[in-house]
Amino acid sequence: MAEAEGFDLVDEPWLPVRMRDGATREVGLYDAFALAHDIAGLDVEFPTQEPALLRLLLAVCYRALEGPADHDSWEGLWARATLPIEAFSRYFERFRERFDLFHRTTPFFGSPHLKPAGKDGVKPASRLIAHAPSGNNVPVFTPITDATALVLRPGEAARWLVERHAWGTASDKTGAKGNPKVKAGKDTPQIGHLGWIGFVAPFGRTLKETLLLNLVPWSTTTLVTSGPDDLPAWERPPTGPTREMRPPDGTCDLFTWQGRRIRLYPEDRDGELVVAQVLICAGDDVMREAIRNADPHTGWRIRKQRDGTLSYTPSKVHVGQQVWRGLSSLLALEPDIARAGVLVWLATFEERVSRLSLLVTSAEYGNMSTTLDDFLSDRLEAAISLFRTNDLEAAALAGAAGSFAVEAGRALWSVANAPFLTYDQQHSRYAVPDGAQGQARAARDAIAEELYGELDAPFRRLLVDLGTREYRLGARAAWAEVVTRAALRIARRSLVRLSASEAFFGAMAEGWFRASLSRARTKFAPSSTEVGSK
Repeated sequence: MAEAEGFDLVDEPWLPVRMRDGATREVGLYDAFALAHDIAGLDVEFPTQEPALLRLLLAVCYRALEGPADHDSWEGLWARATLPIEAFSRYFERFRERFDLFHRTTPFFGSPHLKPAGKDGVKPASRLIAHAPSGNNVPVFTPITDATALVLRPGEAARWLVERHAWGTASDKTGAKGNPKVKAGKDTPQIGHLGWIGFVAPFGRTLKETLLLNLVPWSTTTLVTSGPDDLPAWERPPTGPTREMRPPDGTCDLFTWQGRRIRLYPEDRDGELVVAQVLICAGDDVMREAIRNADPHTGWRIRKQRDGTLSYTPSKVHVGQQVWRGLSSLLALEPDIARAGVLVWLATFEERVSRLSLLVTSAEYGNMSTTLDDFLSDRLEAAISLFRTNDLEAAALAGAAGSFAVEAGRALWSVANAPFLTYDQQHSRYAVPDGAQGQARAARDAIAEELYGELDAPFRRLLVDLGTREYRLGARAAWAEVVTRAALRIARRSLVRLSASEAFFGAMAEGWFRASLSRARTKFAPSSTEVGSK
């Protein structure tokens, strides 16, 4: 193969974006900031790329702008029509060489002299995609087969390179030659940091707004962002085969964490620069107990240990459900939850925006964390009032509304159980026998999900409407009626499908359902009417 040339991520187009007029294109890093006011947002191939690329852009912002150091500095940036591109020009000129994807000695996010400890470490470029199958490690959802021989364009390779550092699986076991941790040619890393946390980030109408909404000033938070040692990956020496477990030096370090050791093998094929092979080894492990003050994009669940000390684990929305069903933990309405730092920051400037979009992600790894089996990526439009910490009325109402919807789903379980009920002679009661528990459980899950699906759009409208105090006055009664009507419709559809022999059990199940729904409604909206026959 002919010798490959470099690929300058500053100027070469590689970041997929959607412009405000709806057009899509790829831009380099310089244009991403120069046109940020005209860019609606990123337009990624797979949802894991968006948080990783956003944090890369934020690390550039912090370093190029040398802040913002305080609220006044942030206000100055927000008031401008565009980002101060002169600052980015100076920064990129200073570190341009470090943004070359294929640089001989300092490749971007890469390890230039990486070699496998064994014979078979260099793999097809498809291995750069974390959700692609490898051997027996087959994710549940993937458009790629194990035999797929992908050849990546440089821009594609760059995007998956950034993504892999942040979301990598424990299947990256290839040992790096010269790494003392390697045993029998293998070395097992942590899963990527973004896969471990529950990611949440505000998005505005443009990329400029999105960057600034996430650019938390140093002086208004406990986040560690301003220290002289808080350097992004491209301001550090290139990584070699060795690796370590260490705490992050700050937010910029964490946002560009080198969770893997990766070497791309570029080739010139008939005049086109491509990446056909890649070597991926274990990289640095994050000392997880030390990241709480470095990551603004995750909340924390707090637990008291037996010795009286507190432990912190990321607060995550469950994969496989609408994100609003985990709203109470997202908004830290529960006493053992600490809100994500960026959401605490949002509470300080309601006058700047009245509503915003939250991107929430959560990952589920399977097969000993060697595959990314399931993934939640959801956007939630919400009034900024929901994030105020000095007035929790809107947030409390939203959390209670979500909880009532969940209770209504559980009330429907009685209806789902109806076809499986028998009379238990031993305990003198009607119940689902042991042999039918699995089927009944599946039916209960299905009927509750049917309700949540019907309530999805109304609940999302509720989160926006809660921005006005006038709406909140009658919100409980109105939402109680929406949920009640939906639950009754679903119960009726299910009950009419029962056979004649099941009618008796159906009548009992309907009574139990209505009683449960009535109790939940009275708790949520005491002044609303009782559950009727609608």
